[in-house]
Amino acid sequence: MAVYTTIDLFSGAGGMAEGFRQAGFQCKLAIEIDPMAVRTFKYNHPLTPVINKDIRTVENSEIEKACGEIKIDVIAGGPPCQMFSLAGPRIADDPRNFLFREFVRIVKFVNPKIFVFENVLGLLSTKSGDILKAIKIEFSALGYHCESKVVSAADFGVPQARPRVLIIGSRLGKHLPFPEQTHTPKTKQGSLFGHNRLKSYVTVEEALSNLPFVLDGEGAEEMAHPCHFDNEFQCERFGSREPGTLFNHRATKHADLIRNRYGSIPQGGNSRDIPAHLQTKKKNIYRLDNGAVSRTVTCNHRTDLIHPTLPRGTTVREVARLQSFDDDYRFFGNLTRKAKWVTQDDQVGNAVPPLLARAIAIEIAKHLNTSVNLEILNAAE
Repeated sequence: MAVYTTIDLFSGAGGMAEGFRQAGFQCKLAIEIDPMAVRTFKYNHPLTPVINKDIRTVENSEIEKACGEIKIDVIAGGPPCQMFSLAGPRIADDPRNFLFREFVRIVKFVNPKIFVFENVLGLLSTKSGDILKAIKIEFSALGYHCESKVVSAADFGVPQARPRVLIIGSRLGKHLPFPEQTHTPKTKQGSLFGHNRLKSYVTVEEALSNLPFVLDGEGAEEMAHPCHFDNEFQCERFGSREPGTLFNHRATKHADLIRNRYGSIPQGGNSRDIPAHLQTKKKNIYRLDNGAVSRTVTCNHRTDLIHPTLPRGTTVREVARLQSFDDDYRFFGNLTRKAKWVTQDDQVGNAVPPLLARAIAIEIAKHLNTSVNLEILNAAE
C-alpha cells in the first residue's frame, strides 16, 4: 500500500500531523514560528524536519531543500484565526489575518494533490463570508476543486464539541474526501448512517475517569501512568511513544476564594451559577459535565474550564485528553504567560484534535488510493 506524504503549515504542537501519522501518512516538513511549539512538535515527531520561522519569510528553496525529490500528496494546516474567531476581539489590521495567502503561496509552489485548510467557525461570517469566498477563489485559480464544510470534533470520537470549518481542495476530481461521522449523541445512538451504526459520543467522564487524582497545586510534569482503563477511549490514549508515562498533569494552586467559587458551580453550569458573595467580573467560567462532551477547549482552560468534581481548573493533560491526544504526547513550555513564547495551555488549546485529523486523513487516503488505482487501470489500457 502506498505511503502518502504531507507538509504541515502553522503546525503548532502537531495535532494535525499526529492525526495524519495515525492514519499512516508521513509528514515530510512542518513550518511553525513559535520555538516552544516547535520543541513540542520535534519531541513527538522526531523524524520530521521543522522550519522554525515566520512563514512569510520561508523561501521556496527552503521547502525544496527539506523535501528533496519527494512528491507531496497533501498540505494541511490552519492559519492563525484572530480575525475569524468568535471568542475574542477581531483586529482588522492584524497582519496575521492574511496568512492564508502564505498557505496559498506554498500550495502553488508544492502543487500537492490535496490540501486541507482548517479554521474556526467565525470564518463563515467574517466580512459576511467574503473572506471564505476569497480563499476558495484563490485555490480554484490554482486548479483545485474546493468546498467547505462545518464539522464537529465530537462526531469523530473527540470528547469535545469543537466546531470547525474545513476547506478541502483536490486536483483529482470533484468528489472531495470530507470525513464521515462516526459518533452521535446517546439519544441518537443506533440510528443508521451510511448503513453503519454510529457510536455514542465520548463523554467527559469517559475521557478523564482514570487519570490520577490531583488537587489544586498538585501533580507533576511527568508521572507513572495508572495503566488501568475504564473504556476503549482511555485504552487508545495509552500511547506508543513512551507508553506507561503520563505527561503534563499539574494543577494550578488556587486561593480559598477561587476554590470556593469554582466549587459553587454545578456540573454543566457556568458563571451565572456563582453566588453573589463569590461573584467575579469574569463571565466565561464553565464547569465540565461528566455525562456530556466538553465545550470547546481554549487556551484559558485553567480559569475557564473547571474540573467536573474538583474545585479547580483543568490540567494540560486533562484538556489534552479532551482534545484526544495520547497520554505520552508531551507538551513543553511555561504554564504562565510570563515569557514571550506560547504556553503549554496555548499549544493544547489551539491544536487540531488528532482524532478529527485522523478521520480527515483516512478519507483522503481513500481518495488518493482511488486515484492511484485509476492511473494504473488507464496505464494498463
